[in-house]
Amino acid sequence: MTMQLPPELFLALRYLKPKRSFVSSITLLSILGPILGVALLVIVTSVMSGFDREIRTRILSMQSHLQILPLSTPDGNPGFFADPDSLLTKVEKTGAWAAPLIEGPVLIQVHNRITAKYVKGIVPEQEKKVSGLAAPENIRGRFDIKDGEALIGEELALELGLQIGDQILIHSPNKLTRNMEWQSDGRVKARDTGEIYLPEEVTIAGIFSMGVYEFDSGLIFVQLDQAAELFGLPWGAATSLQVRTPDPFNLTLIVSELKKEVPLSRIVTWQEANRKLFGALRVEKNLMSFLLVFIVTVAAFGITGTLITVVVQKTREIGILKAVGMNNGVVARIFLLQGVFIGVTGTALGTLVGALVIRFRNAIAALLGKIMGEEIFPKDLYQLTQIPAQIIPSDLAVIVSLSLLICIAGALIPALYAAHLCPSEAIREEQ
Repeated sequence: MTMQLPPELFLALRYLKPKRSFVSSITLLSILGPILGVALLVIVTSVMSGFDREIRTRILSMQSHLQILPLSTPDGNPGFFADPDSLLTKVEKTGAWAAPLIEGPVLIQVHNRITAKYVKGIVPEQEKKVSGLAAPENIRGRFDIKDGEALIGEELALELGLQIGDQILIHSPNKLTRNMEWQSDGRVKARDTGEIYLPEEVTIAGIFSMGVYEFDSGLIFVQLDQAAELFGLPWGAATSLQVRTPDPFNLTLIVSELKKEVPLSRIVTWQEANRKLFGALRVEKNLMSFLLVFIVTVAAFGITGTLITVVVQKTREIGILKAVGMNNGVVARIFLLQGVFIGVTGTALGTLVGALVIRFRNAIAALLGKIMGEEIFPKDLYQLTQIPAQIIPSDLAVIVSLSLLICIAGALIPALYAAHLCPSEAIREEQ
């Protein structure tokens, strides 16, 4: 005994069965719309997620997971830890690793060229515990800097034309403005203290490259005590403590423990420190996805046009079916099922195409580069050896669900139109 299909499913499949007719060609083309739309959504969201993951990885290799900052002084000036070594012991009780840091803005002078950058004073041996800056693949030259030496980023080296062994001058804003005084009438007066100001002269001992332009172009690392001299702090002091934890994505427990161990301080996580960057990436990803959703929406209009064509061509047949007792709900479901079939087929094939493009993305980019005679993904520009991509299951679920809903919505108008046809008028309709 053969199984009989429900009438609406049988007729839906019959109307979609490929024949040598105009309707079948339009049906196939209507399936192509969701395929392209879903494939583009999968590709774009995966590549954007890959870039986000890559940037997070590079930031975590460059920055500490947490930063412990002292409270400001009563007069509003930034505070500092006079004895950071005692605090390092307390931090290590929580199972984390810590290192002292002094940081602040400076002016860099190379010959007659002056540019504003950011200095970080470190203890090289302790810095190795909290960041990946010292990894061999990230640095050229020597990481273990001494007093009078510095590490600079690759982009900064290119900007200023510097090499290992070159010398630069570092001007401290604190020292430059020490002899200036604001008068009650708003005028500025220079104080004659008899002191001679001299900038710090350092030699480039190493050049680092972390693959994040903000770091590679704006940071300079010097020895901790030399940074203390720059910013007018006592030797051995620190403006913050960098902390590395076993799990950078679950920081709630260790933050609460650190607040107990170091109560008079402020703790900033790596997510909070980089929220503007991650927020920009998230907005860009959402905006691209929002724009590409319109491709799927256009595909839904194609489904609507296809099914309206089927309804018009099958008007007399629909009238006969309604005349023999088929109710409006069954007639509507015939065309809704056609929309579901087109949507499911197009979404499934689009997901497959998108996954295949992601799988072979680098080979495709290389092929396009040969055809166009230009590198599609320059390694020197992006500091990446291949195009990053990550297919996130939650993103894929949203894309599939959205595509199916849009395709079914596109079939709703033809279904309602067919359901409300008058049987007598439909039968008299000439084909």
